[in-house]
Order: sequence, then structure tokens, then C-alpha cells
Amino acid sequence: MPAKVVYAMCDRFSLTAPSKQLQEKYRIAALHADYKPRYNISPTQSIPIIIHSEGERHLVEARWGLFPYWARDSVNADFGSISGKKIFDRIVKRQRCLIPCSGFYGWRTEGKEQQAFHIVMREQQVFAMAGLYEMRVDPRGKLHRSCTIVTAMANPVVSSYHHRMPAIMDDEEQTSWLDPAMTDRYVLENHIYSYPASAMRAYAVTPLSHNEELEAPELIEEFAPTLRLLKE
Repeated sequence: MPAKVVYAMCDRFSLTAPSKQLQEKYRIAALHADYKPRYNISPTQSIPIIIHSEGERHLVEARWGLFPYWARDSVNADFGSISGKKIFDRIVKRQRCLIPCSGFYGWRTEGKEQQAFHIVMREQQVFAMAGLYEMRVDPRGKLHRSCTIVTAMANPVVSSYHHRMPAIMDDEEQTSWLDPAMTDRYVLENHIYSYPASAMRAYAVTPLSHNEELEAPELIEEFAPTLRLLKE
């Protein structure tokens, strides 16, 4: 029976940091992705991820939504559920990545309407989410990557929208997560936790964020200051 995977918790996010900032912050040696700022990243789209390859960090492209042969797209994965499962053993041990992010979206019902919120760091323009990736070669010999965001229990800022949130990593945890020599799943699991709510905030944005075809800076602008969470 397949491992339990959490679907569509974090199913929309933004990445607006300049490529130079990404390279410097995450010590990326080479860019292999067609990078540009994004404001409404959706499942099955191509996204930049950071992997460790031949002793260096590389920014490469991957399809958001892991496609193991037995399952439908999984954009989020509960590390506690998949860790230790034979079907995921190789991915957890050898194919971990970081997924850079500027903010992720949440939705909350306000009367008869759903209000969209953008959840960000208070003092960081970009942060790193833990991820896992898979690779396969199609019959024509072309390499395809897919990835999923690893999740943790939600902190008080995020819990108004979801019961789980992306596992966010600091510099030391990023190094350990990308280290190919690190294969101890118990050590890795210690890096998966609710990021401190005091470092994050949520603010209302346009409901048009629901439309995955829209891609514009206005999507992350504050929409209605009076709707901001009191939990800030």
C-alpha cells in the first residue's frame, strides 16, 4: 500500500528575489534554470530548485508535483509519513533539495467569500523550503525532474489556513539537508518542524490569486489592510 502523502496544502507560492540574490544567499555555483521572478507559482509548473551535485550547489528546473509511478501528482509530502518507507528510501536519502520561496498563499472563508493571504517572512525576502525530487528518463532519453515540498505542522500564523506548512530551513539545516553523506532519517527528521510564528506574518491579497493563469506583481500587493490577521 503506498505511503500516505499530503496533497495540496501549500499549492501556490511566489518567488520574487533577483537571481543574483539567490546565488549569493544559497551559494549556488551554477544556474541551469531559466529564472525569472514569479508571483503565482502553481502545481505542475516548472520551478527552480537547489540541488547538491558534484560537490556544488546548482539551481535546476523541476516540475512541481512528484510523479512516482504509482501515484497522482503530489505537491506536498509529510516527511513523517514517507520516511522509512521503502518506496521513498532512495529519494529521502539521496534526492533532497531546497525550494526557494518568497511567500506562500493561504485562503480563509470570509462570509460567503474566500479571502487570499500571502504568508511571508518578516525580515527575509526569500527563504528555503525543504524538498524532495525524483528523476526519470523518457523513451527518447530526455531527463525529467519532479519535486515536492516537505511539510511540518502549521504554526499559529499558518494554522488559520492549513493544518500543515512548508518545512523552512535555516543556513545550518540547509547544509545538512543537501549533504549527500547525510542519510540518517532521524537526523533529517529533526530539521522538519514548525518555523517560529514570530518570524512570519500573513497579509491579505487579491482573490485573483486563485487564477493560476495570472502572473503579475499586483498579486502579492496588500489588498485590504483591515483584514490582516491579529496574530501578527
